[in-house]
Amino acid sequence: MRRLALALALFASPAQAQPPLISLVFGADEFTAAGDDIRSIRRIDEKGLGAALVIQLSPTFDGQMSRFTASHVGETGALLICGQTVLKPHLHAPIQVASFVISDTDPTVIDRLETLLAGVKCDPQLSS
Repeated sequence: MRRLALALALFASPAQAQPPLISLVFGADEFTAAGDDIRSIRRIDEKGLGAALVIQLSPTFDGQMSRFTASHVGETGALLICGQTVLKPHLHAPIQVASFVISDTDPTVIDRLETLLAGVKCDPQLSS
């Protein structure tokens, strides 16, 4: 019985906890999504201009996204993938659809983000 309790305590310890796959953070407020919440990820490459990822969450997140962003209009936050800040968006208006577009002139940055998003949970070796 004692071994079982220790095993459960180790399994549930914060050091083992995975960060959410995607987080949108404004101060202490956070909107998060796990791998299963992602409906689609589409990559767009523009020769000479870089690349972009279009990440669409499940439509069930649209209302939550709208309410969350409405309360942070005029603020600058952080979009995190696997605990890494990938974008610092400034909200000019509420976001009505739970989707994100991340672009960079360096396609290798998008390659790395695409690798992070490829799994259902964050890989600690890839997120460092």
